[in-house]
Amino acid sequence: MNPRRFLIGTLLAASFAAAAVGAIHIMKLRLRSDDVGARIQRLERSITESKKELDALKRARDQTQDSLQLKQIAGEDLKPPAPEQVTFLRLAPTVTAVVPLKNTASPRVTALNIAFRPTTGQGGNGSR
Repeated sequence: MNPRRFLIGTLLAASFAAAAVGAIHIMKLRLRSDDVGARIQRLERSITESKKELDALKRARDQTQDSLQLKQIAGEDLKPPAPEQVTFLRLAPTVTAVVPLKNTASPRVTALNIAFRPTTGQGGNGSR
């Protein structure tokens, strides 16, 4: 056999072997990267889930703190005032005006008098 052909054949066989070994290593590397990628995705999902849970807990805490603050504010508003803040008012007895009753013989006239009486004192504005 010619040494030149032997050298070419050996180099070709070595290059095919190197290509096969490289392809095997690339496939292993891809499998590892897929595993790492899947782990990263699982971690990202768990992080987002824990963030959601944390946000929900923060919202619940804020709501309870707000309700506690509202209860405290309401409790402070419902406390009786200090004795030095209280002023006692003395009201004089009010004198009510006595409306003289008209002696009307007919109930219709009484109804007309009531209907056309001014609305002051009844909460109205004076006009019907």
